[in-house]
Amino acid sequence: MPPEDSDLGGFLRSRRARVNPARFSGATGIGRRVPGLRREEVAALAGISVEYYARLERGRKVRVSEAVLGAIARALDLDELEATHLHDLAHSVDRTPTAAGAQDHPGDAVRPELHAITAALSPLPAWITNYRMDFLAGNREARAIYAPLFTNPEDKGNQARFIFLDPVSRAFECRWERVADETVGALRWYSTRHPDDRELSELILDLNSRSREFRSRWDDHDIVHHRSGDVHVNHPVVGDLKLPYERLDVTHDPGLSLFIHVVEPGSPLAHRLAALVADGFSASPRG
Repeated sequence: MPPEDSDLGGFLRSRRARVNPARFSGATGIGRRVPGLRREEVAALAGISVEYYARLERGRKVRVSEAVLGAIARALDLDELEATHLHDLAHSVDRTPTAAGAQDHPGDAVRPELHAITAALSPLPAWITNYRMDFLAGNREARAIYAPLFTNPEDKGNQARFIFLDPVSRAFECRWERVADETVGALRWYSTRHPDDRELSELILDLNSRSREFRSRWDDHDIVHHRSGDVHVNHPVVGDLKLPYERLDVTHDPGLSLFIHVVEPGSPLAHRLAALVADGFSASPRG
């Protein structure tokens, strides 16, 4: 991961900076030099000592109970996803390896059965990705929609590289700022859950060194993990496309997910996608 004093400490500081000081005994913020709560206020709200909380913010190895983590989550007004992330960060302090201890990932071979599933879902666009955001496989419709990801060989079919390193992404993604936020938030989530993945670490380090837009968002410590949503792209062939999606984790292949765009049969959108596929505008994964 990018060098910093502590992912846990950075996350805690970023969250307490967002809490309204008025939550603590009616404090109005008068005389405060920094936004949000002070360390001692978080500690008081969580019912722990200031010294103990300070050690957590410094990323020190501290044995912390689920009850204490829950109290800190409530003090910082964390949502369910943020609370889960806090637990992951706290428990990763002891197990996060050094760069030398990172492991090469064994690969992301997509089983023939998964290829068959994506093909069978046609005409619904369906594709397989990993937690590094690589487009690994997809049916004709999905490849046609996301062909711009493979225009630049350096992108390697990786959404994060495409968003932050390829100027084409700003023309393709109609909501680029939102997509950029969500991309970094997702990588934050995955990096905590897979701290020993060398390829993921190298991807984040590369983006952090080459993209100011990525770096500023990474420092915000925001996290995202969507199970459903929508995309809005400006396709170079058929123009404006708004597509809802559903995401299903492949339980037999940890780390892989199946994405499906839900398109109503016979709708104008379905006809436009059919025309796109008929036009032959597509690219091969890892192309």
